[in-house]
Amino acid sequence: MNGNGKEYAIAMFAIMLEDENPERIYNDIIEVDKSFKDNPEYLEFLINPSIPKSERMESIKAVFEQRVCDPVFSFLSVICEHRDMYILFSAIDEFRSMYEDYMNYADAVVTSAVELTEDEKTRLVKKLSEVTGKTVRASYVIDKDLLGGLSVSVDGRHYDGSVRKNLKNIKEVIS
Repeated sequence: MNGNGKEYAIAMFAIMLEDENPERIYNDIIEVDKSFKDNPEYLEFLINPSIPKSERMESIKAVFEQRVCDPVFSFLSVICEHRDMYILFSAIDEFRSMYEDYMNYADAVVTSAVELTEDEKTRLVKKLSEVTGKTVRASYVIDKDLLGGLSVSVDGRHYDGSVRKNLKNIKEVIS
């Protein structure tokens, strides 16, 4: 492998496209990612060259065989067998990016001074979906320092409709 995990991600993505339940594969990959991030010492164990390959493979089987779907278990087994566990997070990140592009997702971070109502959230997500042409998944942050309005980041773009920004614009026009 070339050290960045892209080949593993491409292979996993191709397998996912052929699967009858691609969302299951995605969710299991995300679960694997969380498991290793929550237990970094386990990843260190699997990377350690002084641990015999058979012991590492047996460990992968014991931990994941019944916990994830077959394609994801095979993915982990191949990475471990080829002594490439050190690029696991890179492979998962590449796979996640491919999946989200394929599913036409966009993640948005919405910052407001107060909690938005469910109706406001629904209307905002609908509008962001229209603007981006994607299915928007929004997360919400409360920032008491905002005077009012919203600040939204989605698809690398930032929309600032906060009162603070509008006051700053007015100040610049007056100056």
